[in-house]
Amino acid sequence: MKKIILLPLLPLYLSVTAQTGSSAHPFPATGELVITEIMADPTPSHGLPEREYLEIFNRGSDTLTVKGILLIVGPDTAYLTDGLMVPGERMILCSTGSRTDLLPYGRVMAVKSFPSLNDAGEVMALRNPDGSLVHAVSYGPEFLGDGPRSGGGWAAELTDTDNPFNEPYAWAPSSDPSGGTPGRVNSAVLTVADTRCPRVIAAWPASAGTVGILFDETVMLAGAGPWQADGKETEPAVSGDPADRIALARLQEELTAGEVITLLIPPQMTDFAGNAPCYNEIRTGLPSDPTPGDIMFNELLPDPAGKGSEYLELYNNSEKVFDLSRLYLAGSSTAAATAFTLIHRLLLPGGYVALTTGKEDLSARYPCSDEESLFRADRLPVLPDEEGRVILYDRNMNVIDRVDYSSEMHMIFLSGTEGVALEKVSPAFPSDVASNWHSATASCNYGTPGAPNSVLLEQAAADEGLTLSAGRISPDGDGFEDLISVGVFPGGEENVISVTVFSDRGYPVRRLAERATAGAGTYFVWDGLSDSGARLPAGLYMIMAESCGTSGASRRWKKVCALLYR
Repeated sequence: MKKIILLPLLPLYLSVTAQTGSSAHPFPATGELVITEIMADPTPSHGLPEREYLEIFNRGSDTLTVKGILLIVGPDTAYLTDGLMVPGERMILCSTGSRTDLLPYGRVMAVKSFPSLNDAGEVMALRNPDGSLVHAVSYGPEFLGDGPRSGGGWAAELTDTDNPFNEPYAWAPSSDPSGGTPGRVNSAVLTVADTRCPRVIAAWPASAGTVGILFDETVMLAGAGPWQADGKETEPAVSGDPADRIALARLQEELTAGEVITLLIPPQMTDFAGNAPCYNEIRTGLPSDPTPGDIMFNELLPDPAGKGSEYLELYNNSEKVFDLSRLYLAGSSTAAATAFTLIHRLLLPGGYVALTTGKEDLSARYPCSDEESLFRADRLPVLPDEEGRVILYDRNMNVIDRVDYSSEMHMIFLSGTEGVALEKVSPAFPSDVASNWHSATASCNYGTPGAPNSVLLEQAAADEGLTLSAGRISPDGDGFEDLISVGVFPGGEENVISVTVFSDRGYPVRRLAERATAGAGTYFVWDGLSDSGARLPAGLYMIMAESCGTSGASRRWKKVCALLYR
């Protein structure tokens, strides 16, 4: 996930004393003056001075006033001091202590309190004294790739100045032998057209009356007009961060708990290249704190194929709205629970979200995935291949859900589990029951991150007694009738339940539950296998459920199920 700095007090950054452009030379419009080179880690040197610097370039046709422009780098700010830049001119920005070392390379502006550049990545922006955006870059290590120039001493260069907001695609490590090209044309000049639509990463209540919308790139907010919130116009959105990636839309009415509203993005709003957002409708609401069972694990990929990414999927099993930044994950009962994101991504009622550290990999590998429900987390617990545990906590460290998984939960006839996800047979089924999990099917390339599972078992009716979701089971891995749901609801509030599958000769072949505490009742799943994990022969099987309630009364029910192979 690109690092986005959420600054509700952004206007404080932009409150500048009366600094105006020359009457003859304007301040730059958005995209006229751009950052074209970033040297964040100058050590070890390949020929250039071991000094951090930025290079800016006037790509417009007018001489521009730059004195008074605000430079924002992460949490730090500084003002540009030199006066004018002519069309096509480049300027090196650096600290006052670096000026002498960089003077041989071109025009240098020594910036008082020049911010330190974080080689791990941060947002960099230029803004005019009136607060309008000039240029922004969400710099990260991906600008330098993972090749031989990913180490220190190499600058990142903008290869296409006609598409200055197309990041990281228009950026590349310098190929100049010295490590960079400060003050001169970059080592690679390419055309990298920006055809991507801006994608919404998150939409959340910044306050009860204002919604924040985070995009994955800079959007042009000026002149876009009001948004629509459930048919009512908002005020025109304003910027909520230095890079204009967060739009703040003020509503006519404040949100209430449990309410979900639909926002419509103005049709005039685009990115710098003119691309409209990927979709113009956004749903959001006022988040609540979850209780146990409100959010449930629904899919796990502990053993990705090749260099693929692990992921885990959460399902909102309630009518409430939840904020992912208020949730924590741990890989065991003794491990520290850590937040996996600081972004206010919401999980809406009945919604899925797949958490990963490699979103693009999942989109390419799993055709049934939902692009909008994939979310790149800052960190996730390690998921061991053979077996492990994942625990979800709320912000008060209450356990919301837990799953213990193992490779033995996969279908026995798979040749291997690499790249095969474990899916819940029904999102609402308990996560801590091994029989509620099943291998994803080949029809979706063995995974459905962010989307309904490839094996979804129709839930048996919650009628009193014993009910089956179907009268037959065909466990051949084709995603059709591979499982059967067994519902046992004896009546009363507290019950101990046992469920056993018998062959047509009366021998017990599978114990689905042995004196399980089940409250008013619960569901179990049979996959057509015996207790030893062997495939049972086709034929008729009897499923018997027994219960004992708090009063001491015992009850028993029987149902017949056919096991078939196609």
